[in-house]
Amino acid sequence: MTAPLAHLVVGPDRHGVVRFGLELDAALAAVGVPTQLRRSQDLDGCRGVHVQFTDHLYGRPATEAAVTITRLADRLHDRGARLTVTLHDLPQPSDGEHFDERARAYRSICAAVDAVVVSSEHERLLLSEIGSAPDRLAVIPLPIPAAVTRAAPRFAEPRSVGVFGYLYPGKGHLEVLAAMTGLPRTVWMLAVGEPSAGHDDLVEELSATARRGGRRFAVTGHVPDHALTTMLRSVTVPVAHHRHVSASGSLNAWLSAGRRPLAPITRYTSEIRERNPDALLLYRDDGAGLRSAVAAALAEPRSTWLPPGTTCEPTVAGAARMYGEALGRWHG
Repeated sequence: MTAPLAHLVVGPDRHGVVRFGLELDAALAAVGVPTQLRRSQDLDGCRGVHVQFTDHLYGRPATEAAVTITRLADRLHDRGARLTVTLHDLPQPSDGEHFDERARAYRSICAAVDAVVVSSEHERLLLSEIGSAPDRLAVIPLPIPAAVTRAAPRFAEPRSVGVFGYLYPGKGHLEVLAAMTGLPRTVWMLAVGEPSAGHDDLVEELSATARRGGRRFAVTGHVPDHALTTMLRSVTVPVAHHRHVSASGSLNAWLSAGRRPLAPITRYTSEIRERNPDALLLYRDDGAGLRSAVAAALAEPRSTWLPPGTTCEPTVAGAARMYGEALGRWHG
């Protein structure tokens, strides 16, 4: 019997990279790509390994997280096996003081492994910008599950502006709240998600800012999968203002709920628009652009809904087939 290709996915199930890995593994099975899911580094009996990697799941500092992967590559190479990796959360200058360290970590991984997957052309360019250009590299965009086919519901009052995803500085919550200045005070803001570890203070900062403006602000906390689509469909205006994203699962979640979210014009969102021309409501990447886009969407909320039956690319099966082709080529 041929030894299996191990698919290594470590970390808590609610982490975005872990969720992606688990969902990809199920999608690979559905399209007939044989992998064996591993949730720990017990990798005996496999012919090769593919890892879902972000430094946040493999320890701090980032250079120590990279050592875990480079040592795994050495062990596999010693017995004639290969290690490939999907890199997530690629380093970029907005990382601030951690940028140089993270860049060193990701460069060392690219040098140690046999092949690399990134989830956007933007991420391929981010790798190039930190001085890494792997010989074997595939760009496989994050899959977008089929959009809800139901028509848009009636618009509830009072109207709301929503941001989805973990709360942390740079995600866009503060900028969206600031952009609501001048709107009727009945328009409220909803943060769909929970604070990232160590950022509970951001909730109080947002709440205090909203109170000073006489505006309601609420945080849902973790929303279970079975309730997420309903929650995302309840918001009047969906906004994805994370300006330094490398690949965005939260933006895809809006699309899967049948929404057409507002998003700034960036290298990444332009790439999404190229594949799915009518999926996003893009605005100029500054405060004035965001304010204008929110006001326009509140005036015409139907613009924030995809037509029923819309299919965005790549689909779950399509992305799985791209993974299957790359893994087959690299692992034999």
